[in-house]
Amino acid sequence: MPLARRTFVSSGLVFLVLSGLWSSLAESLGGAPTGSRALAADPVAVRVMSFNIRYGTAQDGVNHWDRRREFLLETVQAFQPDLLGTQETLGFQKDWLAERLTGYATLGVGRDDGKLAGEMMALYYRTERFEPLASGHFWLSETPERAGTKSWGSSLPRMVTWVKLRDRKGLDDRPVLLFNTHFDHQGEQARLQSARLVRRRLTELGAGCRLVLTGDFNAGDDQPPYAALFGDQPDEKSPVVDTFRVRFPARGPDEGTFSSFDVGQTKGPRIDWIGASRDWRVDAAAIDHTAREGRTPSDHFPITAVLTPQAADKTNEAATNEPKPSAEAASATFVAGGPCEVDQELNIAYQAGDGANPRKHKLDLFLPRGRRDYPVLFFVHGGGWVSGDRKLYSSVGRVFARNGVGTAVISYRLTPEVRHPGHIEDVARAFAWVKQNIAERGGRADRIFVAGQSAGGHLSALLATNERYLRAEGCQLADIRGVIPISGVYDFPRGGFDAVLGTGAEAYDSAIPLRHIGAGCPPFLLLYAESDIPQCDRLSERMCELLKAQQVEAQVEKIADRNHISIMFRLMLSTRDPTTQQMLRFIGRHSELELQEQPVAGD
Repeated sequence: MPLARRTFVSSGLVFLVLSGLWSSLAESLGGAPTGSRALAADPVAVRVMSFNIRYGTAQDGVNHWDRRREFLLETVQAFQPDLLGTQETLGFQKDWLAERLTGYATLGVGRDDGKLAGEMMALYYRTERFEPLASGHFWLSETPERAGTKSWGSSLPRMVTWVKLRDRKGLDDRPVLLFNTHFDHQGEQARLQSARLVRRRLTELGAGCRLVLTGDFNAGDDQPPYAALFGDQPDEKSPVVDTFRVRFPARGPDEGTFSSFDVGQTKGPRIDWIGASRDWRVDAAAIDHTAREGRTPSDHFPITAVLTPQAADKTNEAATNEPKPSAEAASATFVAGGPCEVDQELNIAYQAGDGANPRKHKLDLFLPRGRRDYPVLFFVHGGGWVSGDRKLYSSVGRVFARNGVGTAVISYRLTPEVRHPGHIEDVARAFAWVKQNIAERGGRADRIFVAGQSAGGHLSALLATNERYLRAEGCQLADIRGVIPISGVYDFPRGGFDAVLGTGAEAYDSAIPLRHIGAGCPPFLLLYAESDIPQCDRLSERMCELLKAQQVEAQVEKIADRNHISIMFRLMLSTRDPTTQQMLRFIGRHSELELQEQPVAGD
């Protein structure tokens, strides 16, 4: 069962890059906005992934380990977890991944004998972030310290592998305790007793620690093992909360995590969970639906969470597994006659021949099945111009295609391979491909909306203001129907971004959207988060002012209860998310897309 993601630099490095860039920007523009904290003082988030990778000797035909292992590795690398828990991992799989996941240490023993025999609960942690303090294993049985034991009607030996870590970037000296497990697939009583045992051990071993739990639990969140693990008792709160349900209190229709290698298999129970203690803030949680030609890298979808440590006096006591109010409305705008089924065309090369990057000069299409003359969303990912990949954002394509909007999600070359204008030249080339080819797939070439988040917000705004890059590809500003930058940066302090932009006045001037605003720009919807990175609010407001001064239609919206990360992750998973709603309504106003209000259950 599952594992993995796609290549980019470590999350810690990305954070440091963004911190330095945005700190330079904030200083040059007069400091952080009211209500924002300096990034240097902010706690550093921890990226967690749980992945059942499916045991490597299974006779799975086209989905055999040897045929999918590179895809699985890329899936892990794309998310760049700081903590990774894998399940069903055989020794040779553990070693193969360890050799290729540079910068990680690994731990795992076979469940049959505590050595090499049988599947492992192999876990991996990033060594630049964490230092090991203690580790161990126990079995889910009445004799937990005896290797290979089973009880309560379990069909196979089941176990937990754990490690206690010092967080080199932590707020304090509290260790992080990571548990990784896999419950039995047949024994109902075994799963229930296993949940009770794991809960007790988390409390015992986790005293004074921040807790993280990863695993395949072979039970849905409406079954007894879930309640035994996460439920609050009259005299005792659970030591952990379900991170996914914290972010998404209402159960949705596509939360299944057992894919059987088919990306369309999303309707089953959510049996893979990430738990976290209440001293983490859950910034994001997701089910990763990365696929190639409809096939997933394992027979489970990997699941992810982004957790930020909280100070002792800011412990999130509100984090529970009970439904709670959210920023999502009781009713929302959906496409009339929807939701649509989604067709996918993946790994399309928008540049070929000499100089083409075989990984980055690619785009993926998500199209509403059976529709014609639909508008198109052209999406540019973020990552500080140094990281990221389109495969991280497939959910964006599915959300909008389900609502009648064809979506192109693109990759582009990153620094250090290129500096400006390499990024924006790739974006313009991908846009030209979509304009030239979308009509034969049923889309409107004159109804293309450009959007992006963070660095992608900058690139989408630059594409729609500095026409030189479009002209180089035979296009013009009038070919863009509307622009939706999310948490973007639209100005740069001279000298603060040389690693990305290069040096000299021309490099900076050509990269700054604020300096290229003119009357020919398309309509803009500028979005930023309530708790965004410093200066996102000021820059968005300033961009809007300058556009309006040129008689360009523009609006700016602050999205409540979101930060720089969650504004994107929440958009990716729900039509009723406020960011998604703003985007759909903007697209509807500027195209023939027919929308209607429906209860949230229609998503």
